[in-house]
Amino acid sequence: MSHAARTVAATAVLFLISAATSAADPLPRYTEEREAAALHFVRKQCPELLPLLEELKKANRLAYESQIRETFQISELLADLQDDPKRYDLELKVWKAENKALVLVAKLATPKDEDRKSIEEQLQLLAKELVELEVQSLEHRVGLLQSELSSAKDELAKFRDNYDRSVKDRFEALLEKARRKKP
Repeated sequence: MSHAARTVAATAVLFLISAATSAADPLPRYTEEREAAALHFVRKQCPELLPLLEELKKANRLAYESQIRETFQISELLADLQDDPKRYDLELKVWKAENKALVLVAKLATPKDEDRKSIEEQLQLLAKELVELEVQSLEHRVGLLQSELSSAKDELAKFRDNYDRSVKDRFEALLEKARRKKP
């Protein structure tokens, strides 16, 4: 693939990545430290994305900085999920698979039919993997919500069982608050 074709493919793919970011979540400011952190994250999690980022850096600095800002933000969001190891693992796998797919999409610019067929087969497998990961993610979310709903139902049942006591406790707390406010 020619340098120009790689640059166009890299720009197109990374534009697709950026378009997936929610406009409601503003990206953090670009800094060299965030660039280093984002590149470290990519190197560790999806090194095949690095050549596309390098091409983008040469071809379109603003798009490159935007992609770095987004990658940094994603790495921070994933770091926040480490308290829920299952969700962290699923979300990281989704990010990796999506980025591997985008690297393959960029490679579809190749003129060789046998290469295109192989890439399309890999994309088909990644599409299946992404759907399976989404199902697992939704199942995990449903489990968390069911647990939360169960806890809320238990709490509601306790309040209903102790209704009169709860009213009395709340009344006494309000009276105590009023006494403290008197000069």
